[in-house]
Amino acid sequence: MSITVEYPHHAASGAPRPLSAQTLWAVAAQVRRQAMTEPGGFALPLAALVGATRTVSANGRAILVAWELDHPVHDGTGAAVLGVCETDPDMPGTALVSVNARMVAGRPDLAISTAAHELGHVVFDVPVALGTPARRYRSVTAGPSALLDRTTAASERRANEFMGALLAPPVQLHLRMLVHARSERLRTVHAAHRGRQGSRVLAADNPPEVIEGVVAALAGDFGVSERFIAVRLSRYGLVQGEQR
Repeated sequence: MSITVEYPHHAASGAPRPLSAQTLWAVAAQVRRQAMTEPGGFALPLAALVGATRTVSANGRAILVAWELDHPVHDGTGAAVLGVCETDPDMPGTALVSVNARMVAGRPDLAISTAAHELGHVVFDVPVALGTPARRYRSVTAGPSALLDRTTAASERRANEFMGALLAPPVQLHLRMLVHARSERLRTVHAAHRGRQGSRVLAADNPPEVIEGVVAALAGDFGVSERFIAVRLSRYGLVQGEQR
């Protein structure tokens, strides 16, 4: 299968123009609409994401994506890494994406997060590499902490923001959070946020242990880690006083 995405870019090189978080969320929404096999669901299954992205058209540039999910993955020094996205001049028009089977064993949340992050590199970074056939592109995701790190290189931050919105979109996460909040009788307040406009967010003075329970429930809904959900809630401003 294939997906099509569009975003502001330099026509000659294919390089993305500076993209706001909201623009990255919109690109992620394009991918999610095309990859979700069960409308109305919350979690994006790894098999669905991989199956839908065998070919990616990014601003009209076709990219074949060769996914490898069954073997260990190493960087250039031989150290085990979580994932790799690369191109090879001998395989024009192709992105090679690997997720380390050993490191994600028993962790479906880590597997889908890694795959979504590497897909971000396919969408935003590979088109530039394909514009220069002699160039080899390689991006390595060292470990789980890199998937939540916002202090790394711009391309990594971009891939992380794309990943976050792909797996836990702002509006869907907000609506699901409110369902759990009502169930737990948590207090909500009006505050600025990036979720469903007109809806409230969690008040800061709710019992921390109950909020932790809501985070755990949301992690189960969206098939990601609790830390992942905590970061997205903060990014979207869905808890009073938290927006970054």
